[in-house]
Amino acid sequence: MIINDNEKIEDLGDKGLKIIQASDSYRFSVDSVLLLNFIRVKSYEKIIDLGTGSGIIPLLLFSKRKGLYIYGIEIQKDLADMARRSVKLNKLQNGITIIQEDFRNLKNIFKNQQFDVVISNPPFISLGQGKINPSSSRAIARHEIKGDLEDIISISNYLLKNKGRIYLIYRSAKLIKLAITLKKYGIEPKVVKFIHPRPGENANLVLLEGIKGGKEELKIENPIFQY
Repeated sequence: MIINDNEKIEDLGDKGLKIIQASDSYRFSVDSVLLLNFIRVKSYEKIIDLGTGSGIIPLLLFSKRKGLYIYGIEIQKDLADMARRSVKLNKLQNGITIIQEDFRNLKNIFKNQQFDVVISNPPFISLGQGKINPSSSRAIARHEIKGDLEDIISISNYLLKNKGRIYLIYRSAKLIKLAITLKKYGIEPKVVKFIHPRPGENANLVLLEGIKGGKEELKIENPIFQY
């Protein structure tokens, strides 16, 4: 197992799982943990995580149910390599596959309607808005440099089986945009949970579950207060 000079192994505190993280590139954030705790999965489902980063969601999700098979898609070579090594470190190669690829190209890899669940923590800052992080890996994670929200929802519609589920975390200020885009591609928003920094403060993030081909009925769950 190769660990580079800028990397270290961190304990995830869950069933002995560990992850490799680099000091000079994108590191998983609380967003990923919030999304992970929101996801519902059933045993033996086939799952794909679009923009898996360091592989945090596949690693922590794998042990939640029996027989899961999870693909993590990451466009950045260094992050994909780090995620693969984390999978190997935890001896989970039989259940998790990391693919370095632009998610917009997944029609060349997978047939349509192959997955029960799609997961994504998509970039939420449009190009031309906000200051772009000088770290390319962090910039790609936050700005729509390598694909925008519509690209993610479009490929999710292609990948999901009928009645398959999508789980997203996004800026709450852009919830209407998210809902409209999902409905455009035949995915019905079904569950929403707002995330507030503290009680008394406005929500800044939202968790959403959508169902492909689902009926119109939206459930608003109790909010989360981060601090």
